Amino acid sequence: MRNPERIQPMLDRIAEMWKENPDFRLGQLIMVIAKTGEHSPKLFYMEDEDFLK
Repeated sequence: MRNPERIQPMLDRIAEMWKENPDFRLGQLIMVIAKTGEHSPKLFYMEDEDFLK
């Protein structure tokens, strides 16, 4: 089992990055962080409210 203590620091860092870039939607932020070079329009353009669902 992975250490659950890793989760909060990761979420804290994501929150910091998002606050630095408040115009990003969560999907956009994830794609920028991942830097995979792949494009997922569904994730990139998903509104935050839809992401929560």
